Amino acid sequence: MFEEDLNINNGTNIFFGEIFANMCRLSTAKVQKLFLVHAEKIDFKEIIQLRLTEKCDQRKMLITTLDSSSFQQLKQDQSLHVSFSGFVENLIYLLKECQSGKLNINLLELQLNDAQITCSDPNEKTKFQLQFVEVRPFKNLIHLSLPCHIAPWNIVLFHLNNILDGMQKKLLHQEETTQHLQHEINARDQKICNLEMENSKLKKIYSETTKNMQQKHSEQILELQERLKNSSEQRQQDNESNRIAIKNLQQKIDKLLEERSAIQTEKGQEQKRNEKLNEEISSLKGKIANLKEANDKCYNDLTVLKNVERKHEMHLQDFRKEINDLKEKLNNCEKDKAELMAELAAEKKISHTKRQALEIATDEISKANEIILKQSKELIKMKKILKWRTEVALQQEQTIKDNDTHIKQKNEQIVFLKQTVDSLRSAIPKELDSIRNSAAALEAKYSEHYIDKSIGAKFQADIFIHSKAIVISTIRKRTAGQG
Repeated sequence: MFEEDLNINNGTNIFFGEIFANMCRLSTAKVQKLFLVHAEKIDFKEIIQLRLTEKCDQRKMLITTLDSSSFQQLKQDQSLHVSFSGFVENLIYLLKECQSGKLNINLLELQLNDAQITCSDPNEKTKFQLQFVEVRPFKNLIHLSLPCHIAPWNIVLFHLNNILDGMQKKLLHQEETTQHLQHEINARDQKICNLEMENSKLKKIYSETTKNMQQKHSEQILELQERLKNSSEQRQQDNESNRIAIKNLQQKIDKLLEERSAIQTEKGQEQKRNEKLNEEISSLKGKIANLKEANDKCYNDLTVLKNVERKHEMHLQDFRKEINDLKEKLNNCEKDKAELMAELAAEKKISHTKRQALEIATDEISKANEIILKQSKELIKMKKILKWRTEVALQQEQTIKDNDTHIKQKNEQIVFLKQTVDSLRSAIPKELDSIRNSAAALEAKYSEHYIDKSIGAKFQADIFIHSKAIVISTIRKRTAGQG
């Protein structure tokens, strides 16, 4: 975090880390403090600078600077047999060893005489000696000793301004990202509203078309049924009339045959009466001619009736074809119903996946609860350690204060975690209810009406992605706040 904030334009960073150092002042006892150690190097001038700032109070800064002349003097005083580049590498190695805990750093306050004080700056009156010490059972070994002094206010303010500039840049970048995300969310909401409007329009159109089609089909079926009834009734009436006419003709023919037989029997008897009956025979011949004409008319009527029956049979065939077409349309309607049922099953699967996403969210909440329990256990352990360390001497008072601040930070983190968990518990049931309501509404819609496949699937996928993104974003925000 601080490595980006402490960059200097003129130098290159060669080391940065958090290291514990022992402050050995003249007026107080030995105290261990946590420092932020920052090493910079200027290659073309052969200058190296170490800055030690307290992590709790960054206004307190110690600086040691080495150039070529001071490095030569340091080589003579401490009998170093390395070049400037080798000295830089060894210094980085010593700092890493101190960071790992193998070596210690001691800051010894030097008491200066009045003759040694040459400047008016009060910070120059207090100088320190930075020592890299290896702890041994008999006698500690000092690997390197460097002079350092308290940094003046202008340098402290310069570095603090650099830290603030870096933080402001980060804040601006985060604000830009949040604005961009807000614009994307607004655009998605607008798309969802447009899709809902289109969906409602399509529902209305579908309901109107289905009603019209049902009315048309019902009217056509009724008309066909009425036509079939009328044609059957007419056919029955024609058949009955033809049967009656045929019966009458048959009776007439029977009568004529009877009369003819009677005439033949009477012929032998009435040969004598031929002369008298010639007039009657001529009259009978005229009647027979009339009967023949009537018979011819009946035959013509029969042919006409047969033609009418053929026409009726043709009409019946046409009606049968129309009935077959209606049956095919009914089969297509049943296929559409089957497709709608398949779409309903797919949507049920999608709702099942939503429920699984909600179960994942509940699992993450349970993990957050486990983290809270671990933090509470660590608090209990720290409290026990504090009770045990109350019996230690005055030298460890500063460490106890640091532990108190650490415990306060942990308490704040636990309170924040509890708040996030409570907010998640209150937000997730609402999101569950909203998702369930949307799923129930979709099932009701698809059970009553017919929606286009591509539009329905796209709308359902958008709703699922949007709900899942809301749940995951809320969980990530809570976990980011916890971090």
